[in-house]
Formats: sequence, C-alpha cells, structure tokens
Amino acid sequence: MSLDNFIPEIWSGELLVAFRKAHVFAPLVNRNYEGDVRDKGDVVRITTPAPIAVNAYSGTVTYETPLSAQQSLLIDQDYYWAFDIDDLEKVQANVDLVRPYMEEAGYALADTVDKNIAALYTASGLSDTALTIGTSADNYPAYVTAAQKLDEANVPRTGRWVVISPAGYGALLKTAQFTAATALGDAVIRTGAVGQIAGFNVYVSNNLTLDTTRKYMYGANSAITFALQHSMVEPVRREGSFKDAVRGRHVWGRKVVRPSALGVISATE
Repeated sequence: MSLDNFIPEIWSGELLVAFRKAHVFAPLVNRNYEGDVRDKGDVVRITTPAPIAVNAYSGTVTYETPLSAQQSLLIDQDYYWAFDIDDLEKVQANVDLVRPYMEEAGYALADTVDKNIAALYTASGLSDTALTIGTSADNYPAYVTAAQKLDEANVPRTGRWVVISPAGYGALLKTAQFTAATALGDAVIRTGAVGQIAGFNVYVSNNLTLDTTRKYMYGANSAITFALQHSMVEPVRREGSFKDAVRGRHVWGRKVVRPSALGVISATE
C-alpha cells in the first residue's frame, strides 16, 4: 500500500451535542410525597380531609364524624438506561466520554418523564376549551375562559401555568394581551416561562399530546403530584471485554390528585 494514499483518521476532542427539547412539566407539579417512595410497586396513600359543616346554634351541638377521601399514588413507572465505551475509543477521542453520555442519559430520562406527565391531560376535571390559533381573535378569549374555569373551581390564582406548543406561542406573540418574558423581567425568565397571559405563566413544550387537536395543559402546582425514586446508578466493568459501562434504573409515579385544578385547551393548529 502506498503511503501517498493513506488518509489518517483523527478523533476530535470536541463532541457535537444534539439539539435538545426543553423539559417543562416536572417543575410545574408538586413532589409532596416523594420521600415516601422506595421501589416499584409502592403505593402512597393520600388523604384529603372532608369538609366540616357550619350550623346555626340553637342551644345544642351535634358532632360530625368526617370521612376523609382516600386516593393512591402508584409507583408504576420503571425505566433503565445502560451504555458501554470501549477503552480504545476513549484513548482515540482523548475525552472523558462517560460524562457526556451520562448527560445524554439524564436528558433522555427527563424527556420520558416530561412526556409521561403531559399524557395526564386525560385526567383533567374541567371541560375542554377550544382554540383555533389561526384565528387571532380566539387566542385571548380561550385563555380567559380557562382562567375562569379555575376561578369557578376555587383554584388559587397564584402560580397558575399553561403549557402550549411552539405554534401556540407564535400565535400569542401576535396577541396584544400577551406579555413577553422580556417585558416581565428576570423573575419570569428564571422560571423558564416565556411570558404571561390571563394570569397564567406561559411555557412552551414539544411534548404536548396531539390527539386530533393539540392538548395544551393548564392548571396549578397542586393538580399533579410526581414522585421519582433513583433506585440505582452504577459503574460496571464489562466481563470479557475492554469496556467500561454505566447503567441506571429509575422508578416513579405520577397522578392527577386535584382534577379540578387541571384543564385542557384543545388547539387546532
């Protein structure tokens, strides 16, 4: 073989990292029961106190025995990731490949969780609000209607959020009542919100479900609870090979615990 035709292969020390979707749902839900989770199959019992009646006093007092409502948070989601790297590849690349692949695994896990929570739109306790984003006049009234439904359900106005698609965000940018994050200052930008409308902090996601219409979700932090248990992350030396490996297993559960605090805007895009 002639050395004149030899083309050496050079492994760059820089990695080309893929573009990533934003993950928004996990910070919008509560994690009140996470400390009670240990493994798949665990059931966390959640108690909701019953209301107490107020009666006119006429000389005697009658005592109630309130019956608290019970619901269960089932830890039923069980996922793993695993990868190995050849020793020679690590030498040729001249970089620590374990760290970036660990970051990729973490991103993939977060993406799975994000989609998992977005799929809970079917458990909404409020009637759907219709929106056709191609008609600019429909944009603001749809969010006002959504806010009204939360008001009627006695959901607190603080901390309300709505997650919309990029197409929905583009429509809001043409809506006079939408206040962009740049006009609201650092406080909103730090939360990941892109702005506000009708009392909602607005977030954008590519993980919203498409079922004939795009399912925008809105509500309050109390609507959904989420519990994640990092069961195992460990390094492994692959037997019979010159490879290091890392694997992880993650267990979680999620549930709509207050359906009256969760709504859906069915958007025709």
